[in-house]
Amino acid sequence: MASKGPLSGIKVLDLSSLILGPYISQIMAEWGADVIKVEAPAGDITRNIATTKTPGMSAIFMNLNHNKRSIVLDLKTPEGQDVLKRLVKNSDVIVHNYRPRPAKKLGVSYEQLSSINPKLVSCIAVGYGRDGRYSERPAYDDLIQGICGIADLNGRYNESRPGYVPTALADKVGSLMSLSAILAALYDAEKTGVGQEVESPMFETLASFLLLEHLTGPAYEPPLGPPGHLRQMTPLRRPFKTSDSYICALPYTDKHWRSLFKIIDEEALINDPRFSSVAKRTDNTIELYQMIENLLQQNTTEYWLAELELADIPFAPVSTLDDLLKDPHLHDVGLFEEYEHPSEGRLRRVKSPVTFSKPMINEPICASSLGENSREILQEAGYDDNQIDRLFKASVSA
Repeated sequence: MASKGPLSGIKVLDLSSLILGPYISQIMAEWGADVIKVEAPAGDITRNIATTKTPGMSAIFMNLNHNKRSIVLDLKTPEGQDVLKRLVKNSDVIVHNYRPRPAKKLGVSYEQLSSINPKLVSCIAVGYGRDGRYSERPAYDDLIQGICGIADLNGRYNESRPGYVPTALADKVGSLMSLSAILAALYDAEKTGVGQEVESPMFETLASFLLLEHLTGPAYEPPLGPPGHLRQMTPLRRPFKTSDSYICALPYTDKHWRSLFKIIDEEALINDPRFSSVAKRTDNTIELYQMIENLLQQNTTEYWLAELELADIPFAPVSTLDDLLKDPHLHDVGLFEEYEHPSEGRLRRVKSPVTFSKPMINEPICASSLGENSREILQEAGYDDNQIDRLFKASVSA
């Protein structure tokens, strides 16, 4: 029997903005949760970032906020906080990105929330953990990429100035880690009847993410060398140049390398002591990669793609964003979906990349305009029309 998804029946309040928090609740909404997006009167800042057809309904905002309902609440007012308390009583999860001091002022500290609903799971989606000295600093993706060392790595080993990865890496990695924590806490709450607060700050999350392979020499005490995984940090770890463009290739095992040496007519390298094992190839990465690039420039990308596929050597083309949207595999698996939005017309969205074997009802809810569902949500919270009108008149809601 089809359902709305594995999180059907879970109620989520999302007080966050930008990417970190909204991406958490977006995934939960895709998996069946009932997500209410609580917005300040000015709305989420992403409503007007980048490509926009109608003010307040940018593509980025819609990508992060479909399948959610929107209510406007001014949490700086006592009345707004009273409304939130009512919503919290019947919610399973709340996500916010307020630092400790503002959270308490707005009534969303864990102590305040858990006194209303002891089973609530509260997720703090912030930049820095509350127990550290940076806890009150504002944080954005670029700043976290910088402090984590990614900007330095991106520049130093590509022979240029420090540079950011051109996607919101820290935000999205932080979102996925926070989502994992929320799901674990929900499972625990179901067993124990008691919720908890979870915190997966961007800085700590991205540091952990980065150091999985770069905590090398200093993993030992005393250190056996500097941090960093040599193969990943070489300037030559990049797509290889061919005679007409570029190609990605990653021979990894001894078998892969034997096959590659064969198709580039350099079989003698199989027994070369510099390249005879994983350890030796790692020690001589720069020399090896330079040699491969020089040889691949003797033929076209199309030629090498065919040869690498035939030899079962891991490879991929170098795609542009336009190429990605046209990728035949992504269309085979149905990652993209077109739908009609009441104000924006025909739109394309990216569906969840996760599939579940149990059938799900796939009826996407369009991203809401600011406050589109305020009255409906307030009615569900027990307010009558006269009370709602007063909240609107006082600009507590809209």
